[in-house]
Amino acid sequence: MEKMNKNFSPQKPKKESTLRVNIFRHGKAKYGQKEVPIEQAEDLTEEGIEEVRTNAEELAELIQPDEEVEIWSSPMGRTLHTAKIIAEALEQKGVRLRKKGGAKETGVKIFERLSEVKNFSWNLFCPLVAGGEIEFGGKKFFVDKNSTNPNNLGFPEYFIKDGIKDIAPETKIRLPEEYVREIEGFEKFIDVTKRIMKPLSRLKKLEDKSYRVIIVTHDALTGFIANVFSSGAHGGLNPGEFINLERRDDKLVATRVGESHEGNTETDVVDEFNRRHIPHTQK
Repeated sequence: MEKMNKNFSPQKPKKESTLRVNIFRHGKAKYGQKEVPIEQAEDLTEEGIEEVRTNAEELAELIQPDEEVEIWSSPMGRTLHTAKIIAEALEQKGVRLRKKGGAKETGVKIFERLSEVKNFSWNLFCPLVAGGEIEFGGKKFFVDKNSTNPNNLGFPEYFIKDGIKDIAPETKIRLPEEYVREIEGFEKFIDVTKRIMKPLSRLKKLEDKSYRVIIVTHDALTGFIANVFSSGAHGGLNPGEFINLERRDDKLVATRVGESHEGNTETDVVDEFNRRHIPHTQK
């Protein structure tokens, strides 16, 4: 019979680290501020403030006492205002926030990568989808949606599918050159989502502690995730709602998408984005 090594001691099972990520869409906004210092961020409507506070208080009930909690935000006024309300509501519920390296008072960490679509104007985009008169560069002209949106796509779908690139050359010729140049300069959905998805890819690899990150951002990311985890049935996240992601068996999956969908614990959000949008040679 083989002798047992006296120096042998059984290893304790490694405690599994738990990563949770909550992605908030900013609350209903006045859209009066762009990038501002967090102290000056006051861009939500009264209704938006209440929506965010209610959802933040609900989130507080899900947070475990041993979790390290950080809040990250896009630099836009509406997201920073949302992040401030979340921080205040969580602290009032007894949640301890990790503030090192963040903004004074709130501890919110601000990342340009989480920002809204760059070089984008809703006033210039809207007529492409819905048609109508527009004034740009000192000129008034009419945009015919039958020419710019022949498949009658909705606003999110038109942006996701990059409907601008499918506008026929003969249609573009009829539009002012400056307008065409402006709309072709809008940041593309794939580029927006790719830069916002990178932090999720990095967070997914954290393995040494119980960690929760609350990310406050825009509809480009929340809408994509909402549709992934509802098989396209979910039209997107309402302002002020949040998605709950957890790492399970090396996957980053959704256990909740807003107030109306339970998510899909089989689908990894990062892998699904790569599958849909990143060519195999770039992975």
